[in-house]
Amino acid sequence: MPSKNLQIHKPTLELNGEITPPGSKSYSHRAFILAGLSEGVSVIKNPLSTGDVKVTIDLLRFLGVKVIPQNPNVYIVRGNTAWTREWEGSFDCQNSGTTFRIFTALALIIKNGLKLSGEFLKRNRPIIPLLSALESLGAEYEISNNEIYIYRKNDNCNSIGIPGNISSQFITALLILSPLLVCNSSTFIEINLTTPMVSYPYLKITLFLLEHFGINIQEKKKEDGLLTYQIENSQKYRAQEIEIPSDFSATAFMIAAGILTPKNSMIKLRNININDPQGDKQMVDIVKRMGAKIQIIKEKNEIVIHGNIKKNPLKGIEIDCSNIPDLFPILCVIGSFAKGKTILKNIKTIRLKESDRVSIMTRELTKMGAKIKEKENEINIHHTQILYGANIEHENDHRIAMACTIATLFADSKSTIPNINIVEDSYPNFIQDLLNLGAKIKLKEN
Repeated sequence: MPSKNLQIHKPTLELNGEITPPGSKSYSHRAFILAGLSEGVSVIKNPLSTGDVKVTIDLLRFLGVKVIPQNPNVYIVRGNTAWTREWEGSFDCQNSGTTFRIFTALALIIKNGLKLSGEFLKRNRPIIPLLSALESLGAEYEISNNEIYIYRKNDNCNSIGIPGNISSQFITALLILSPLLVCNSSTFIEINLTTPMVSYPYLKITLFLLEHFGINIQEKKKEDGLLTYQIENSQKYRAQEIEIPSDFSATAFMIAAGILTPKNSMIKLRNININDPQGDKQMVDIVKRMGAKIQIIKEKNEIVIHGNIKKNPLKGIEIDCSNIPDLFPILCVIGSFAKGKTILKNIKTIRLKESDRVSIMTRELTKMGAKIKEKENEINIHHTQILYGANIEHENDHRIAMACTIATLFADSKSTIPNINIVEDSYPNFIQDLLNLGAKIKLKEN
């Protein structure tokens, strides 16, 4: 598909309409994988199936799992517990951290292991702590800048110690793998976190789905406050039917667009379950604390955003990003429009996502006239009277591309965002939804 540039020639003054955000990316990755590990047929409704999740789907197919679309909103998955590689080469995981890390662990159940490659390794994204943990389960591996080859050499199941402050995906990968393993000297596997947990809400999604697919895991908090997990060996995943909830990470961009409009606006977001364990639902509480006018209609699973930043001015606040790393880019944008100072703290691990989101958002918003001071583990954002248009460089990070799109909607001069297709990683209808709401944007094909 040819890449497209987004052009913004004049400011958007108001946005009105109703939209349904896409299915959760985090849920979709995990649901497809767990269905692929289950005997029988699972039905997955409303999943995200583009971008990084498509990488996961393609890898499941490579391993012999049948993933069959019934229509754009329903997938049938015929899983099995005997995954085998179609060919001996490596599979390209691109820059999907979820795919790379979970399948690095699941290589231990595949005869002769698995070879994985991709942009993930080239960007030096963290993987070594997970590999060290897998050695406790009998793994051996070879790693270079281009490829990792990992397999299980013996049936050891020693106790695992792993840091929780780098990536929750390490623990997710171990929790998905451990129930399947056969051990030569124990009936359970113990995972002990050696540091406090970051991004814990993503782990809650993993635990919720594991239970849904029939897996029993015991989570406990030790006296020192650190988490520990006990997982019985030789459990079996059970095929299920599941409906994927809308993605709060994607919803956040539409919430931001609504509250930043300079004239009266009203956006209704459908299929939003405020009781869902997704951590990024904090977006609603955060912007309400900043002064936004948002209505939650629980019985209808709807959120209504009432826009007009002049009537409902935003004030800067301090926000802990340790459990909401995917909200960081759009919070930077909102902070630029908020009166006073916005402080985003505990952001160190956000530098290790698909890109160094801290430095890139600082660079791009500064280019537009924002007043941002970047530190190692926090940034301070001061109110900006006027944002100027710019040529945006998102470095192929979908969340940066979407955050900068929202910023340029309200800039006072022309902006261009190249290769806007990258937003399909997590929000395939992002541009169309903005157009339907009345955004003053144009697509131009290269």
